[in-house]
Amino acid sequence: MNTGVTRKKSTRLLGLSLSLVVLCSSFVWEESVQAAGKTYYVDIDTGIDRSDYGLTADKPFKNIQYAANLTNPGDTVYVMDGTYYKTNDQDVFHVTRSGDSTSTGGYINYLAYPGHRPKLKAIDAWNHIVVNASYIKIEGFEIEGDNANLTLADGEARYNHFVQNQPTNTVDWAYIRKTQTNGINIKPATGTTVNPHHVIIKNNIVHDTPGGGIGADESDYITIENNTVYNTSWYNLYATSGISVFHSVDKDTNTTTYKNLIRNNRVYNNMTLVKWGKTKDYSDGNGIIIDDNQNSQLNGKYPAYKGKTLVTNNLAYNNGGSGIHSYFSHNVDIINNTAYQNNSRLDEGEIYANSTNNVKILNNILVGRTGKKINSNYNNTNLTYDYNVYSNGNPVVSGTNDIWADPLFLNAAGGDFRLKIGSRAIDVGTTTLAPSNDFQYNPRPRGANPDRGALESQNLIGNPSFEWTNLNGGWTKELNSAGITAQNSGAYSGTYKASFSTTAATKMSQTVTAPTTKTYTVTAYINTNIASNVKLGADVAGVNKGQQSVASGAYQKVTFTVSATAGQAIKVWISAPQSAGGWVAIDDVSVE
Repeated sequence: MNTGVTRKKSTRLLGLSLSLVVLCSSFVWEESVQAAGKTYYVDIDTGIDRSDYGLTADKPFKNIQYAANLTNPGDTVYVMDGTYYKTNDQDVFHVTRSGDSTSTGGYINYLAYPGHRPKLKAIDAWNHIVVNASYIKIEGFEIEGDNANLTLADGEARYNHFVQNQPTNTVDWAYIRKTQTNGINIKPATGTTVNPHHVIIKNNIVHDTPGGGIGADESDYITIENNTVYNTSWYNLYATSGISVFHSVDKDTNTTTYKNLIRNNRVYNNMTLVKWGKTKDYSDGNGIIIDDNQNSQLNGKYPAYKGKTLVTNNLAYNNGGSGIHSYFSHNVDIINNTAYQNNSRLDEGEIYANSTNNVKILNNILVGRTGKKINSNYNNTNLTYDYNVYSNGNPVVSGTNDIWADPLFLNAAGGDFRLKIGSRAIDVGTTTLAPSNDFQYNPRPRGANPDRGALESQNLIGNPSFEWTNLNGGWTKELNSAGITAQNSGAYSGTYKASFSTTAATKMSQTVTAPTTKTYTVTAYINTNIASNVKLGADVAGVNKGQQSVASGAYQKVTFTVSATAGQAIKVWISAPQSAGGWVAIDDVSVE
């Protein structure tokens, strides 16, 4: 049945060590164990691949592969600046030697030398990095594909060649290869069933690869964290994506804690401009996909995956397919992500699930592309949507606590998805499954509750713009309680404001705790018809440390600074004198 939603490929090119599957990524709740082992150094410009080199920074090896062939558990390979090109028609380097989890061993680490950002560039090769091993960490590389020197005509010519020659098994793979190059590919070695596990891909930049960005196939305990992946998948014929976790295989019986995690990644402008050779139609080009962990396409090779996968704190925007979705994959939690105007090539949804069981989609922000679906719902069981924000589209499925509102991004066109202070996404998320930090590793929550989306406002004030439609979230009516209300007209930003009717002296406040020792900026936007003595103030540990009066007129930005040590109480207050017919409007209160 054609549901109109991407269906993933099961095609494999047997006998070839090709990375033609969708690339994927994820992250586990553990860091690599960097035990005492050897440290190798690599410098493409000054190094020599010789046995008396490689153990000091001033006498490095020349090629990463030379060092990789020597590694043992606990070893680290530091790679210095320079551009590292392919060493064969397969990749720049290929990891086949595993680390371990023992106290005397540990991960094998491939790291950018401190302060360096080495570049890998594989022109006319299948991949940049292939990982066929376990307990591996790869961090700090730039991977630059060859899209700048390729065209859509190049990709379509290879698609046509594949479609015409595949039935007779006469495909010229050397010709095809040029537009299929992937970034990082984690998979079993060709001809083996030894599945990679415990692999961390972190702090890398992967871009302009005609094939997929970061992917894992038939593996477990995969970590993809804080990578930037963009402009991938354009010209290949295998329906790849920016980040993909494909056909996960359980290493153990753990069904309690997350085994795969994709978090804090920025993925954008990934799309497939060439049709998928299997279906002869356009497919995928997603930001992030959790793909067929039920292993339905493998003809019984592996049982359905039982482990849990978490996708959190990611920014996915302007991708050709979905921002994030789970396809034929169970036990997936998609929490606190921001998806913005994806579906530039297809029409599937910003964040959604297809043919899944036990998928939770919570605390996300979904901004649709005009005329395209914002989500979809096909053949799912135990699917939960809740505490999400929708803008520019109506969801097919939604939850009781979902809201429809402009999230008020700071500069979405420039890739800045921080929330303006009046955003209705602030302080209204659920704590259920919410991460303890945000996309930028700032603490979450900062206010009364977590924000929705990948970025947490760092304002300490709860319900700062009164978009809860009330004065909950930490506000206290100290004087003239009856004269203090939340109103849905005349707001500085958003819809609501706090309002004083000054039939008597009026005051409201909120007390927060300073998380760190620093100077804090206190700000509010205040409008009043009272000539004098309307004030914004702040007390630290019970002592007034700053206040400022507001003159009558239009909304004014009132701001000053106070210093506080970690753990001290900061009480922010707004007061007004009794004034017949007097009123005060307050909005966008912040302590940062």
